[in-house]
Amino acid sequence: MEFKKSNPDQVAPPIAQYSHVVVIPKNADLVVLSGQIGNDKDGHLPSEIEAQFANALENIKLILKSEGLDASSIFKVNFWFTEKMSREFYIEKWSEFYIESPPATTLAYVAALARPEIKVEIEVWAAK
Repeated sequence: MEFKKSNPDQVAPPIAQYSHVVVIPKNADLVVLSGQIGNDKDGHLPSEIEAQFANALENIKLILKSEGLDASSIFKVNFWFTEKMSREFYIEKWSEFYIESPPATTLAYVAALARPEIKVEIEVWAAK
């Protein structure tokens, strides 16, 4: 699926890996994932935010694959973190996950998520 992505000249360029605007083609089916946390297939949740982030991205890949999609189908992603991780690690993992031009993105630091041990939640909107 081809999305129209742009960063209008009238606003400052993105400060990270995202696009300001994504336009979804007509007649596309929306695929909305619930927020994914960083547990593995067995439900184990690592204590480190970096491991949770990597697991959450892997969960998203697997869910998209179950729908016949991949990361290029994503047009919007919301990241919620309860603590900071290194910017380099975030950029590296996000770049590995989303190789083409990135989707519209929101990243926020919050006081808490559904359970105290959860440090990452990622919500994805895709289209097919």
